[in-house]
Parts: sequence; structure tokens; C-alpha cells
Amino acid sequence: MATKRGGEKFSRKFKENPWVPAGCLATTGALIMSAVKMRSGQSQQMNYWMRARVGLQGLTLVALVAGSMALKTERDKAKALEATNTPEVDQELLKQKEKEEFEERLRGAEAAHLQESVLAAKTVVKGPTVVKHENQATEQPSSSSPELPAPTGTKKSWWRVW
Repeated sequence: MATKRGGEKFSRKFKENPWVPAGCLATTGALIMSAVKMRSGQSQQMNYWMRARVGLQGLTLVALVAGSMALKTERDKAKALEATNTPEVDQELLKQKEKEEFEERLRGAEAAHLQESVLAAKTVVKGPTVVKHENQATEQPSSSSPELPAPTGTKKSWWRVW
């Protein structure tokens, strides 16, 4: 992006809101006139130009606020128009992406449901074997796993043996 000179920026800002530079010039003119009247000793005319300067500053401020509000609404309208004029190809790509994301979430939900249904069979892990609630052994430990010592008393926990 090329750097803009001061004149280009001023002309762009002047086109966006022409009342602000005009108000600044009028305020500066009133300030200069009040200084001239003070040098010549005309205090009544100096007070007139000072009051005019204050009024012109207020009008410049109102022009600045009104212009910025108008510029903001214009930019918002341009953004809304740009958002509604998107090509159909982009909308089709967006729909395809949403569909793929939905299918991914669906696969994740199906996997979670499968895991929950396995847990719903109410299997309990107790020691080296997996036992159902009916206390029937369904799986024996593999031969590679070390054998744990049998509990010596009925009230001792497996954790204390380890």
C-alpha cells in the first residue's frame, strides 16, 4: 500500500465531510479578526469576533459529529449490500462446508453413543477380571499380565495388597 501525501488525504477527507474544513477556516478567520481588533484597541469589535469564534467552533464540532455519523451509516449500508451480493458459488461452498462439519459431528455423536451403550451393559472391573453384575467372569486376564496374589482375608482390599 502506497503512502498517501497530506494533500491527497486532505482532499479525500474534504470530499467525505466538506463542512469540517470550512468550519475550521471560518473559526481561524474569526480568531485572526479578533487579534487584529485587539491590536487596534477596538474592544467591542474584539469581543464580537471572539464570540463569533466560539459559535463557529461549536458549529464545526456539530458538523464533525454529523458527518461522522453519516459516514458510518453509509459504510454500514455498503457492508450490508456487499454481504447480500455474495456470489452463489461462495454460498454453495459454505453449504458444503457446513454439511461436512455436520457429518463430522454426527460421526462423533454416533461414536459417543456406542461407548455409552457399552457402558450401559453395566460391566464392572474388579481386580484382574471383568465381571458382569451377575458375577459371571466374561474375560480372563491374558497370560502376559502378572498374577496378583489372592486376598488373604475377606475384609482386606486389593489395593492394600499392592
